[in-house]
Amino acid sequence: MIANVITFSRIIFSLLLLILSPDSFAFAALYLLCGLTDVLDGFIARKLHTESKTGAALDSIADLFFCAAYAMKVIPVMDIPFRIWIWTAMIAAIKITVIILKSKKDGKISIEHSLMNKLTGAAIFILPLSIHAVNIAFGAAFVCLIATITVIVETTGISGSSAQ
Repeated sequence: MIANVITFSRIIFSLLLLILSPDSFAFAALYLLCGLTDVLDGFIARKLHTESKTGAALDSIADLFFCAAYAMKVIPVMDIPFRIWIWTAMIAAIKITVIILKSKKDGKISIEHSLMNKLTGAAIFILPLSIHAVNIAFGAAFVCLIATITVIVETTGISGSSAQ
């Protein structure tokens, strides 16, 4: 129950991001709270043994809200080179293809919550926080490199059976 409240707060925080300036302290604080709630909700649910399908679905919805806020407020203020957008589109196309192929193989839609996916998500989350310390083109290329490795690893799991 408490994990779902934390997850739901990410939806509220994400909506609040939409009305704030991305260069404000309030935006940065809420942005960090969104990241914190994303980490804490699953951790708390596992520790309290309260994982549920409802919680997992709510987490996906909260992630969607946060991603939408990120796309609308954060991406426009980052000067990402066109070549990085092309790389990102190729990664997205491969990722979508992997999801479709795995769904056909397994008979259900599933998105891996692998360590590599979590690392990719963390890199995407940290990127706007690092724009004053790291060249955005370099930072975005680093994120794309991590995402590329992730989709390659995921692609290898489509055709074969996994060893346990």
